[in-house]
Amino acid sequence: MMNDHDPAAEHRRAQATQWFARLKSLPVSKGTLADFFEWRRDPANAEAFAEVESLWDDTNRIADRPSILRLTAEAHARTRPSRARRSLRPMLVMGASVLLAILVAGWWFFNVERAQDFATVTGEQKALALSDGSHVQLDTQTRLNALMKDGARQIRLEQGQAMFDVAHDRARPFRVRAGDVEVEATGTKFDVRFVGGVTRVALFEGGVNVHVQGRETVHLSPGEMWSSQSAPAASISRLDVRRATAWTQGRVIFDGTPLAQAISEINRYTPHKVILAAPGRGDDPISGSFKTGNPSGFLKAVAALLSLRVEQQPSGEYFLRERHSS
Repeated sequence: MMNDHDPAAEHRRAQATQWFARLKSLPVSKGTLADFFEWRRDPANAEAFAEVESLWDDTNRIADRPSILRLTAEAHARTRPSRARRSLRPMLVMGASVLLAILVAGWWFFNVERAQDFATVTGEQKALALSDGSHVQLDTQTRLNALMKDGARQIRLEQGQAMFDVAHDRARPFRVRAGDVEVEATGTKFDVRFVGGVTRVALFEGGVNVHVQGRETVHLSPGEMWSSQSAPAASISRLDVRRATAWTQGRVIFDGTPLAQAISEINRYTPHKVILAAPGRGDDPISGSFKTGNPSGFLKAVAALLSLRVEQQPSGEYFLRERHSS
Protein backbone atom coordinates (compact mmCIF):
# COMPACT_ATOMS: atom_id res chain seq x y z
CA MET A 1 0.00 0.00 0.00
CA MET A 2 1.27 3.49 -0.82
CA ASN A 3 2.47 5.87 1.93
CA ASP A 4 -0.30 8.34 2.75
CA HIS A 5 2.22 11.04 3.75
CA ASP A 6 4.50 10.83 0.71
CA PRO A 7 3.93 13.78 -1.70
CA ALA A 8 5.03 11.65 -4.63
CA ALA A 9 2.53 8.98 -3.63
CA GLU A 10 -0.24 11.60 -3.47
CA HIS A 11 0.75 12.79 -6.93
CA ARG A 12 0.54 9.24 -8.33
CA ARG A 13 -2.79 8.67 -6.57
CA ALA A 14 -4.22 11.84 -8.12
CA GLN A 15 -3.06 10.71 -11.56
CA ALA A 16 -4.50 7.22 -10.95
CA THR A 17 -7.83 8.78 -10.00
CA GLN A 18 -7.95 10.74 -13.25
CA TRP A 19 -7.08 7.65 -15.28
CA PHE A 20 -9.76 5.63 -13.51
CA ALA A 21 -12.39 8.28 -14.25
CA ARG A 22 -11.31 8.52 -17.93
CA LEU A 23 -11.47 4.75 -18.42
CA LYS A 24 -14.94 4.62 -16.84
CA SER A 25 -16.25 7.20 -19.32
CA LEU A 26 -17.06 5.32 -22.51
CA PRO A 27 -16.10 5.34 -25.32
CA VAL A 28 -12.33 5.12 -24.72
CA SER A 29 -10.07 5.73 -27.73
CA LYS A 30 -7.16 3.51 -28.68
CA GLY A 31 -4.86 6.46 -28.10
CA THR A 32 -6.13 6.91 -24.54
CA LEU A 33 -5.62 3.23 -23.82
CA ALA A 34 -2.08 3.35 -25.23
CA ASP A 35 -1.25 6.37 -23.03
CA PHE A 36 -2.72 4.62 -19.99
CA PHE A 37 -0.69 1.44 -20.52
CA GLU A 38 2.45 3.52 -20.95
CA TRP A 39 1.77 5.37 -17.68
CA ARG A 40 1.02 2.12 -15.83
CA ARG A 41 4.36 0.58 -16.87
CA ASP A 42 5.84 2.29 -13.82
CA PRO A 43 5.24 -0.17 -10.90
CA ALA A 44 4.46 2.71 -8.53
CA ASN A 45 1.79 3.99 -10.92
CA ALA A 46 0.35 0.50 -11.25
CA GLU A 47 0.17 0.26 -7.45
CA ALA A 48 -1.64 3.61 -7.23
CA PHE A 49 -4.17 2.57 -9.87
CA ALA A 50 -4.79 -0.77 -8.13
CA GLU A 51 -5.48 1.12 -4.91
CA VAL A 52 -8.11 3.31 -6.61
CA GLU A 53 -9.73 0.23 -8.15
CA SER A 54 -9.82 -1.45 -4.75
CA LEU A 55 -11.53 1.54 -3.17
CA TRP A 56 -14.13 1.50 -5.94
CA ASP A 57 -14.83 -2.20 -5.35
CA ASP A 58 -15.25 -1.66 -1.59
CA THR A 59 -16.49 1.86 -0.94
CA ASN A 60 -16.80 1.28 2.82
CA ARG A 61 -12.98 1.30 3.08
CA ILE A 62 -12.84 5.04 2.45
CA ALA A 63 -13.15 5.56 6.20
CA ASP A 64 -9.91 3.62 6.65
CA ARG A 65 -8.04 5.88 4.21
CA PRO A 66 -8.20 9.46 5.55
CA SER A 67 -5.50 10.42 3.08
CA ILE A 68 -8.04 10.24 0.26
CA LEU A 69 -10.29 12.71 2.06
CA ARG A 70 -7.28 14.85 2.96
CA LEU A 71 -6.39 15.35 -0.71
CA THR A 72 -9.26 17.75 -1.16
CA ALA A 73 -8.88 19.53 2.18
CA GLU A 74 -5.16 20.11 1.78
CA ALA A 75 -5.49 21.24 -1.81
CA HIS A 76 -7.84 24.03 -0.77
CA ALA A 77 -5.88 24.88 2.39
CA ARG A 78 -2.64 25.68 0.56
CA THR A 79 -3.03 29.45 0.14
CA ARG A 80 0.71 30.01 -0.55
CA PRO A 81 1.95 27.03 -2.58
CA SER A 82 5.58 26.98 -3.69
CA ARG A 83 6.40 27.51 -7.35
CA ALA A 84 7.48 23.87 -7.66
CA ARG A 85 4.16 22.58 -6.34
CA ARG A 86 1.85 25.25 -7.84
CA SER A 87 1.30 23.26 -11.04
CA LEU A 88 0.40 20.18 -8.97
CA ARG A 89 -2.49 21.86 -7.14
CA PRO A 90 -5.09 21.71 -9.97
CA MET A 91 -4.26 18.06 -10.51
CA LEU A 92 -4.69 17.23 -6.83
CA VAL A 93 -7.96 19.14 -6.61
CA MET A 94 -9.33 17.51 -9.75
CA GLY A 95 -8.12 14.05 -8.81
CA ALA A 96 -9.46 14.20 -5.27
CA SER A 97 -12.80 15.61 -6.43
CA VAL A 98 -13.23 12.96 -9.11
CA LEU A 99 -12.34 10.16 -6.69
CA LEU A 100 -14.74 11.46 -4.07
CA ALA A 101 -17.49 11.68 -6.69
CA ILE A 102 -16.76 8.12 -7.79
CA LEU A 103 -16.77 6.82 -4.21
CA VAL A 104 -20.00 8.63 -3.34
CA ALA A 105 -21.66 7.33 -6.51
CA GLY A 106 -20.42 3.83 -5.78
CA TRP A 107 -21.71 3.96 -2.20
CA TRP A 108 -25.08 5.21 -3.40
CA PHE A 109 -25.36 2.50 -6.07
CA PHE A 110 -24.63 -0.35 -3.71
CA ASN A 111 -26.41 0.89 -0.57
CA VAL A 112 -29.44 3.02 -1.48
CA GLU A 113 -32.76 1.22 -1.65
CA ARG A 114 -33.74 0.77 -5.29
CA ALA A 115 -37.25 -0.13 -6.43
CA GLN A 116 -37.87 -1.61 -9.86
CA ASP A 117 -41.18 -2.04 -11.68
CA PHE A 118 -41.79 -4.82 -14.19
CA ALA A 119 -44.84 -5.63 -16.28
CA THR A 120 -46.10 -7.82 -19.12
CA VAL A 121 -48.95 -7.19 -21.53
CA THR A 122 -51.55 -9.66 -22.75
CA GLY A 123 -49.87 -12.75 -24.17
CA GLU A 124 -46.37 -11.68 -23.08
CA GLN A 125 -44.02 -13.53 -20.74
CA LYS A 126 -40.74 -12.21 -19.41
CA ALA A 127 -37.69 -13.58 -17.56
CA LEU A 128 -35.91 -11.29 -15.07
CA ALA A 129 -32.71 -11.35 -13.05
CA LEU A 130 -32.93 -9.33 -9.82
CA SER A 131 -29.94 -7.54 -8.30
CA ASP A 132 -29.63 -10.13 -5.49
CA GLY A 133 -29.14 -12.98 -7.96
CA SER A 134 -32.72 -14.25 -7.83
CA HIS A 135 -34.60 -15.06 -11.05
CA VAL A 136 -38.24 -14.32 -11.81
CA GLN A 137 -40.46 -15.41 -14.68
CA LEU A 138 -43.55 -13.28 -15.30
CA ASP A 139 -46.71 -14.61 -16.88
CA THR A 140 -49.17 -12.66 -19.01
CA GLN A 141 -50.83 -9.50 -17.63
CA THR A 142 -48.49 -9.28 -14.65
CA ARG A 143 -47.29 -6.25 -12.70
CA LEU A 144 -44.54 -6.59 -10.12
CA ASN A 145 -42.46 -4.23 -7.96
CA ALA A 146 -39.10 -5.30 -6.48
CA LEU A 147 -37.30 -3.46 -3.67
CA MET A 148 -33.88 -4.78 -2.59
CA LYS A 149 -32.84 -3.51 0.86
CA ASP A 150 -30.02 -4.28 3.28
CA GLY A 151 -32.33 -6.11 5.69
CA ALA A 152 -34.88 -7.68 3.35
CA ARG A 153 -35.92 -8.28 -0.23
CA GLN A 154 -39.49 -7.13 -0.84
CA ILE A 155 -41.65 -7.97 -3.84
CA ARG A 156 -45.17 -6.74 -4.48
CA LEU A 157 -47.19 -8.72 -7.01
CA GLU A 158 -49.89 -6.28 -8.00
CA GLN A 159 -51.56 -8.70 -10.39
CA GLY A 160 -50.82 -11.77 -12.48
CA GLN A 161 -48.46 -14.66 -11.86
CA ALA A 162 -44.73 -15.03 -11.25
CA MET A 163 -42.35 -17.89 -10.56
CA PHE A 164 -39.45 -17.11 -8.22
CA ASP A 165 -36.10 -18.89 -8.05
CA VAL A 166 -34.65 -17.20 -4.96
CA ALA A 167 -30.95 -16.71 -4.30
CA HIS A 168 -30.13 -18.02 -0.83
CA ASP A 169 -29.51 -15.25 1.72
CA ARG A 170 -30.52 -16.12 5.26
CA ALA A 171 -29.76 -12.60 6.45
CA ARG A 172 -32.24 -11.07 3.98
CA PRO A 173 -35.62 -12.84 3.81
CA PHE A 174 -37.33 -12.78 0.43
CA ARG A 175 -40.95 -11.64 0.82
CA VAL A 176 -43.66 -11.55 -1.83
CA ARG A 177 -46.90 -9.70 -1.09
CA ALA A 178 -50.03 -10.31 -3.16
CA GLY A 179 -53.20 -8.69 -1.87
CA ASP A 180 -53.31 -9.36 1.88
CA VAL A 181 -51.10 -12.45 1.57
CA GLU A 182 -47.35 -12.41 2.28
CA VAL A 183 -45.04 -15.27 1.32
CA GLU A 184 -41.63 -15.44 3.01
CA ALA A 185 -38.62 -17.48 1.97
CA THR A 186 -34.83 -17.37 2.25
CA GLY A 187 -33.91 -19.53 -0.74
CA THR A 188 -36.38 -21.60 -2.69
CA LYS A 189 -38.43 -21.97 -5.87
CA PHE A 190 -42.11 -21.12 -5.78
CA ASP A 191 -44.96 -19.63 -7.79
CA VAL A 192 -47.38 -16.91 -6.71
CA ARG A 193 -50.58 -16.15 -8.62
CA PHE A 194 -52.83 -13.17 -7.86
CA VAL A 195 -55.75 -13.08 -10.29
CA GLY A 196 -59.30 -11.96 -9.62
CA GLY A 197 -58.52 -11.16 -5.98
CA VAL A 198 -57.49 -14.76 -5.28
CA THR A 199 -53.92 -15.60 -4.23
CA ARG A 200 -52.39 -19.02 -4.85
CA VAL A 201 -48.94 -20.18 -3.75
CA ALA A 202 -47.29 -23.29 -5.22
CA LEU A 203 -43.98 -24.58 -3.81
CA PHE A 204 -41.53 -26.61 -5.88
CA GLU A 205 -38.31 -26.50 -3.82
CA GLY A 206 -37.32 -25.45 -0.30
CA GLY A 207 -39.90 -24.03 2.07
CA VAL A 208 -42.04 -20.92 2.48
CA ASN A 209 -44.28 -19.44 5.14
CA VAL A 210 -47.62 -17.95 4.10
CA HIS A 211 -48.94 -15.14 6.30
CA VAL A 212 -52.47 -13.76 6.21
CA GLN A 213 -53.65 -11.27 8.81
CA GLY A 214 -56.08 -12.90 11.20
CA ARG A 215 -55.11 -16.43 10.18
CA GLU A 216 -52.49 -18.85 11.42
CA THR A 217 -49.21 -18.87 9.47
CA VAL A 218 -49.02 -21.80 7.05
CA HIS A 219 -45.71 -23.53 6.23
CA LEU A 220 -45.48 -25.19 2.83
CA SER A 221 -43.22 -28.08 1.89
CA PRO A 222 -42.22 -29.01 -1.68
CA GLY A 223 -45.15 -30.33 -3.70
CA GLU A 224 -47.78 -28.37 -1.74
CA MET A 225 -50.13 -25.57 -2.81
CA TRP A 226 -52.09 -23.01 -0.81
CA SER A 227 -55.00 -20.82 -1.91
CA SER A 228 -56.62 -17.85 -0.20
CA GLN A 229 -60.01 -19.34 -1.17
CA SER A 230 -59.40 -22.42 0.98
CA ALA A 231 -60.72 -22.81 4.50
CA PRO A 232 -58.07 -22.40 7.22
CA ALA A 233 -58.40 -26.03 8.30
CA ALA A 234 -57.82 -27.36 4.78
CA SER A 235 -55.65 -24.67 3.21
CA ILE A 236 -52.92 -27.01 1.87
CA SER A 237 -53.42 -29.34 -1.09
CA ARG A 238 -51.14 -31.54 -3.15
CA LEU A 239 -49.56 -29.82 -6.12
CA ASP A 240 -49.93 -31.05 -9.68
CA VAL A 241 -46.51 -29.86 -10.85
CA ARG A 242 -47.28 -30.42 -14.53
CA ARG A 243 -50.37 -28.24 -14.42
CA ALA A 244 -48.77 -25.63 -12.16
CA THR A 245 -45.78 -25.12 -14.45
CA ALA A 246 -47.56 -25.47 -17.81
CA TRP A 247 -47.77 -21.70 -18.24
CA THR A 248 -43.97 -21.45 -18.30
CA GLN A 249 -44.08 -23.66 -21.44
CA GLY A 250 -46.81 -21.59 -23.08
CA ARG A 251 -49.66 -23.96 -22.25
CA VAL A 252 -52.64 -24.32 -19.92
CA ILE A 253 -53.93 -27.67 -18.67
CA PHE A 254 -57.54 -28.23 -17.64
CA ASP A 255 -58.75 -31.31 -15.77
CA GLY A 256 -62.50 -31.29 -15.36
CA THR A 257 -62.35 -27.49 -15.15
CA PRO A 258 -65.70 -25.66 -15.39
CA LEU A 259 -66.03 -24.13 -18.87
CA ALA A 260 -66.52 -20.57 -17.59
CA GLN A 261 -63.33 -20.83 -15.53
CA ALA A 262 -61.40 -22.32 -18.45
CA ILE A 263 -62.55 -19.50 -20.76
CA SER A 264 -61.44 -16.91 -18.22
CA GLU A 265 -57.96 -18.48 -18.17
CA ILE A 266 -57.73 -18.66 -21.97
CA ASN A 267 -58.74 -14.99 -22.21
CA ARG A 268 -55.76 -13.92 -20.07
CA TYR A 269 -53.43 -14.76 -22.96
CA THR A 270 -55.22 -13.34 -25.99
CA PRO A 271 -56.65 -9.96 -27.05
CA HIS A 272 -59.37 -11.83 -29.02
CA LYS A 273 -61.65 -12.85 -26.19
CA VAL A 274 -63.86 -15.92 -26.00
CA ILE A 275 -67.42 -15.17 -24.89
CA LEU A 276 -69.73 -17.90 -23.62
CA ALA A 277 -73.15 -17.17 -25.11
CA ALA A 278 -74.73 -20.47 -24.05
CA PRO A 279 -76.67 -19.95 -20.81
CA GLY A 280 -76.36 -22.75 -18.28
CA ARG A 281 -73.18 -24.24 -19.79
CA GLY A 282 -70.61 -22.47 -17.58
CA ASP A 283 -70.28 -25.44 -15.22
CA ASP A 284 -69.71 -28.03 -17.97
CA PRO A 285 -66.29 -29.65 -17.41
CA ILE A 286 -63.50 -29.41 -19.95
CA SER A 287 -60.17 -31.25 -19.95
CA GLY A 288 -57.06 -31.04 -22.10
CA SER A 289 -53.76 -29.25 -22.72
CA PHE A 290 -53.98 -26.10 -24.83
CA LYS A 291 -51.54 -23.60 -26.25
CA THR A 292 -51.76 -20.07 -24.85
CA GLY A 293 -52.14 -17.00 -27.07
CA ASN A 294 -54.20 -18.77 -29.74
CA PRO A 295 -57.65 -19.96 -28.65
CA SER A 296 -58.41 -21.93 -31.83
CA GLY A 297 -57.31 -25.29 -30.41
CA PHE A 298 -59.31 -24.72 -27.25
CA LEU A 299 -62.40 -23.69 -29.21
CA LYS A 300 -62.24 -26.75 -31.47
CA ALA A 301 -62.05 -29.03 -28.44
CA VAL A 302 -64.95 -27.28 -26.69
CA ALA A 303 -67.09 -27.41 -29.82
CA ALA A 304 -66.46 -31.15 -30.26
CA LEU A 305 -66.71 -32.21 -26.61
CA LEU A 306 -69.60 -30.01 -25.49
CA SER A 307 -71.59 -29.77 -28.73
CA LEU A 308 -71.22 -26.02 -29.05
CA ARG A 309 -70.54 -23.94 -32.13
CA VAL A 310 -68.02 -21.16 -32.59
CA GLU A 311 -68.72 -17.82 -34.23
CA GLN A 312 -65.91 -15.35 -34.81
CA GLN A 313 -66.96 -11.72 -34.96
CA PRO A 314 -65.43 -9.03 -37.22
CA SER A 315 -63.90 -7.56 -34.04
CA GLY A 316 -61.94 -10.79 -33.55
CA GLU A 317 -63.99 -12.04 -30.60
CA TYR A 318 -65.24 -15.62 -30.46
CA PHE A 319 -68.77 -16.54 -29.36
CA LEU A 320 -69.61 -20.00 -28.08
CA ARG A 321 -73.30 -20.79 -28.72
CA GLU A 322 -75.62 -23.75 -28.60
CA ARG A 323 -75.62 -25.53 -31.93
CA HIS A 324 -79.36 -25.21 -32.39
CA SER A 325 -79.59 -21.52 -31.43
CA SER A 326 -79.87 -18.76 -34.03
